[in-house]
Amino acid sequence: MKNKNSSWEKRVVAVWAGMKFAVGIRRTLIMTMALLYFISIGIPVLWVTTLFAVSSLIAVFMEFPTGAVADYDSRKKSLLICFFLFGISYLGIFLVSNFWIISIFWIIAEIAWTFNTGAGSAWIVDNLKVAKNKNGIIKLTSKGFLFQKGGFIFGGLMGLLIIGINFRLIWLFGSIMYWILFFAMWKFGEERNFKPESIPSHFLKKSFIKAKESYKFIFGKGGKSNRIKMLGDFIGGIGWGIFWIGVPLMFVEVLRLSSENFSGLNSIFALVSLFVILILRKIKFSKNFGYYLFFIFMISSLIIISFGMSSGIVYAIIIMALVNIAVGIAEIVGDSTGHYIADSKIRASLGSVGSINFYIANAIGVFISGILFVSIGVGETLIVSGIIVFIQSFIYLMMRE
Repeated sequence: MKNKNSSWEKRVVAVWAGMKFAVGIRRTLIMTMALLYFISIGIPVLWVTTLFAVSSLIAVFMEFPTGAVADYDSRKKSLLICFFLFGISYLGIFLVSNFWIISIFWIIAEIAWTFNTGAGSAWIVDNLKVAKNKNGIIKLTSKGFLFQKGGFIFGGLMGLLIIGINFRLIWLFGSIMYWILFFAMWKFGEERNFKPESIPSHFLKKSFIKAKESYKFIFGKGGKSNRIKMLGDFIGGIGWGIFWIGVPLMFVEVLRLSSENFSGLNSIFALVSLFVILILRKIKFSKNFGYYLFFIFMISSLIIISFGMSSGIVYAIIIMALVNIAVGIAEIVGDSTGHYIADSKIRASLGSVGSINFYIANAIGVFISGILFVSIGVGETLIVSGIIVFIQSFIYLMMRE
C-alpha cells in the first residue's frame, strides 16, 4: 500500500512539476518577450501597455467563476480548461499580425490563466495535505520554485535560439507546450483529498456564493492577516507591474541589447536565482511571516532603485541578478503565507481573490508605466517602481498570526 501511494504521489508531483516548468517557460519566453515582439511588428508601446492593462481588468471578472469551478467541481477540470485555452490563444497570436485580432487572443490567454490561479496550488496542496505544516508548505513551494526556474532557464535558451530564427515562433512553441500539458493532466493528473460540493444552483450563483464565503473569511474577525497581505500585495502589484514592463525596455531600448540575447540573459538570471533554495534552507521560519516579507521587500526596493540607475550593461546584469534572487524569496514566502492563512474549503477561491487584487494593481501599474516611459524615461520609471515597493514592505509589519 505504501509503494502504491508513493507511486501515486510521484505521478502527481511530476504533473505539478510540469505545470511549474511550463509557467517558467511562459514567463521568460512569452510574457517577458511579448512587449518586444509586439513592438517588433510595429505596434506602439502605449497601445501594448493599454492592451495589457485592459486584459488584466477583464480577467478580474473571470476570477470567481473560474475559482468556483475549482472549489465546487474539480481543480483538475479547471486546469484542463486553462491549458486548452492557452493552446488556442497562443496559436492564434502565431497565425495573425493584426493588432485587434491579436488583442482578442491575448485576452483569451489572460482568461486562461484565471483557471490556473488558485487551482494549481490548491490541487497539489490538498493532494499532499501540507497546508498547515509551515516548514512543509515552504518546502513544497520551494520545490515548485525550483521547477519553475528550470523552465526559466530552458525558456531563455529556447528564446536565444528561436528568436534568432523568427521571433513569431515563440507563440507556436507556447501553444505546443500547453497542448502537451493538457494531455499530461488529462491522463495522469489524479485528484485526491478533495470532495466536490453539490449545490443545487446555477453556475453564476455558485460563483457568488464562493465570492461571499471568501470575502467573509477575509473581512471576518480572523482575517486580519489576509487583509494586510492583500493591501501589501496591491501596493506592491502596482510597483512590480511597472518594473517588469520596464525591464526588457531597459535592456533592449536603453542598453541596446538584442532581443535574443536578452532572452538568453534571462536563463542566467534564473540560474542565479536558484541560490534562493540555499538561502531558504538556512531560515527556520519561527517568526511571523510578515516579519520576513518586510525585510524581503525592503531589500528588493533598494535593488530596484539601483537597477533604474544603471548606465552600463555589466552593472545592470549584476543588479538584475540580485533582483531575481530577492523576487524568488518573496515569491516563495508570499505564496506559503497565503496557503498558511487560508481555509481549505475555499483555497482556490481565496487564490482568486488574491489574483483579482493582483490584476487590478497590475493593470494600474502597467497603464501608468506606458505614460511614464513616454514622459520621464525608462530609468526614472523604474526608480518610481522601487519607491512603491519600498512603501509595500512596511505594510506587512502589521501582520499577526
